[in-house]
This record gives sequence, structure tokens and C-alpha cells, in this order.
Amino acid sequence: MFTKTELQVVIKTLSHRRDWLEKNLNNPEFASSKAHNQETLAQLDSALRKLTPPEKAGEAGDAAKLSVPQRRQVLPPEKIRVLLAEDDAASSELIITLLHGMGIKHVDLAKDGLKAVSMLFGANPIYDLVLCDWHMPLKNGLDVHNAMRAAERYQDTCFMLVTAITEAKQIRAAIEEGVDDYIAKPIDQATLQRKLTRVFPRISPGTPTSAE
Repeated sequence: MFTKTELQVVIKTLSHRRDWLEKNLNNPEFASSKAHNQETLAQLDSALRKLTPPEKAGEAGDAAKLSVPQRRQVLPPEKIRVLLAEDDAASSELIITLLHGMGIKHVDLAKDGLKAVSMLFGANPIYDLVLCDWHMPLKNGLDVHNAMRAAERYQDTCFMLVTAITEAKQIRAAIEEGVDDYIAKPIDQATLQRKLTRVFPRISPGTPTSAE
């Protein structure tokens, strides 16, 4: 049996490997090994769920006391805190509707990049997920990302760009800067849910994505 400290190290190591694989899954440089990487990603997700089962969160007192990788594994949808940075009203309304359909009820909206940064640093507790439009007034998506990563408490928070940009070179550059993933516009329900479920396994693949 692992000691508590050893278990934390194992979970952190597996989580870092999992996040690296997810970040590079669509990287053209690893196209030949994509199928293998997808299989490994699924195995890592399974291992992490077994190492941090939902009931362990109660034993720890509260999910917020866990490390960020552990928290992702045990956090139910209704407890996930999301910051959506989006200046287009139609897009923000659609994304919020889809998130609510997945059971994610706590969604804060910033209508420009500067407001997003302000909300990130003013949040207590911190956000678990940031969905950020690439092109926004005052600060763009990468500006918001870099400001977020400058704060130690946001080093492991999941950051996804929501963008109409699909050029591989630009997407790859963003991922190399530390962006965890991207979601292409127009938003596809299945893609959004699939990508979020990889990060937060307790979002059930069977959860409806339409508004109630």
C-alpha cells in the first residue's frame, strides 16, 4: 500500500503525463501515434479514477483540500466553477446553456479580457476551468492565459481557448505556451462534452447537453 505522500506523488505524476498526452493529442508531429496515445489517455483516466475514487473526497474533508489533479477526478459537475470569457452574446449564451445541460451550474461570464483577468484574481475559491475566446477587447485569450499562469494558484487550472481559428500552426503555438486545449467555433455539443469529460471524469458521457 502507498503512504499518503507516495500516493500524492503517483497521482501527480500520472496526472502530468495524462495532461501532456491530452495537450498533444492533435499535434501533427504525433499523428502516427494518435491511436496509441488515445488508448494510453483512457488507461490513465481509469487509473486516476481508481486512485482517487469519489468517496475519498469526503474522507479528505472537502474536495477543495485536494491537489488540483485529485480534485479534477472527484469533482461532480455541480461543483465545477467555470469562468467563461466571451464578448459575443450569442456564443456566451450557447456555451452557458450547454454547460448547464451537463450539470455545470456555476458559470461566471466576463465580456472582455481585462474583466476576465480581474475575475480570476478576485475569485475565492479559484476557478476549476477557464473557457476563453481568443479574440476579445482589451486583452486577447493568450493574454488572459499568461496572466492566469503567472499566479501560482492557477498553475494547474484547466484553460481552454474557444476560437474560430483553426490554423494548425497557431493552435500549436498556443498549446506550446501552456494552453490545455481548444474548442473550435461553431461550438459542437459532442466535442465540448468530450473535451470536458477528459478533464473532469465525473461529467457523465451520458449527461444530456441540451437545455432543460
